[in-house]
Amino acid sequence: MPTLYDFDAALRQRLEPTFGTLGEVAHHKLLYAVHRLAIAKTNEPVFAGECRAWKMGPVFLDLHNNPNRKGDPAALSSTENGYCDWVARILGAQSGRSLAARSHCRYPEWRYARRFPVNNEITLAAIRAALDAVRPITTDTQ
Repeated sequence: MPTLYDFDAALRQRLEPTFGTLGEVAHHKLLYAVHRLAIAKTNEPVFAGECRAWKMGPVFLDLHNNPNRKGDPAALSSTENGYCDWVARILGAQSGRSLAARSHCRYPEWRYARRFPVNNEITLAAIRAALDAVRPITTDTQ
């Protein structure tokens, strides 16, 4: 399984030539968008990492504590690269501040986790529950 650093490197490879160096807030928000997109598509995360609900939005603790650790974009599969392509295309031009504001209104699991000052982890179960709340209900007619 690729690491969050591999995904971060893939996003930087797509965005920094056009937009310059990504700020810390943008790194976390774009990675969270990839993380959430993968869970929406497969019901499973594509990388491991503890995510916390901080004031500016979701923050991955490993990346926050080791911001200069390098990843390898070549470690991603074609599907994983597709997640990065989609996030870069849709969100890549937004500033860190804009991405933070987006996370506040778009991610109910972030708002829920913010209610707990000590253990404000955004869990996989919380993300799945938030996604289930907006998925269309399908019925089998056969």
